[in-house]
Amino acid sequence: MKRNGQLKRALAELGIVVLGVMIALAADSWREGWLESRVEASYLERLRVDVSAGLSVLEIERETYKSVAKSALALTDGLEEIIQSADDNYLVTNLIEATQMGFGRNEMASDVTYRELVESARLSLIQDHVIREKLVAYYRTNELLVQDLIILPSVNDTFGELTGHYPIEIANSRATLTAHDRARLLVAIREDPEFTTQLRLLHAQVSFNDRQFADLIDRAQ
Repeated sequence: MKRNGQLKRALAELGIVVLGVMIALAADSWREGWLESRVEASYLERLRVDVSAGLSVLEIERETYKSVAKSALALTDGLEEIIQSADDNYLVTNLIEATQMGFGRNEMASDVTYRELVESARLSLIQDHVIREKLVAYYRTNELLVQDLIILPSVNDTFGELTGHYPIEIANSRATLTAHDRARLLVAIREDPEFTTQLRLLHAQVSFNDRQFADLIDRAQ
């Protein structure tokens, strides 16, 4: 009987120890989860601020971009008819504006918080997989747009070869087109099939970038 009593006491003590360990582990797990939840909330707030600020910049930059896009489309949408019917001033003015593509946006929206999460392999802290996937898509789209917008269209180089100046220099009044320059541009627009091809490529680039802008703004909202 005495031995049974000792066994029961030992088992009871063991049970208390096991229970204590389980409680401690549960407490640690709860504390760890609580801390992760707070860290996640902090990151989510920082990401919200970054995306909100990026959206404001995007909307401003898109308006600036639209000026270039409008001229590019005015010059290239229905190119053959425009070449035949438009007056010289219309063609040259829109060409100068349109070929400024590539001198616009060259900075990404704020990605400090996102980059911190990616580089520290902590993106999984964002528990909601829908939010996490949207963030990844937003910043990837943003990066692609930045890369596309700094690509100078080939027509820009041709403009420089024909006049000795880049179109942005003309637009910013750092250089002036001579009558000879205008004449060379008009001949290229109306008679050079390679230049016509470059204008068509410009049309495609502008249309694609405009869709990217719309997609990125939609993702940020």
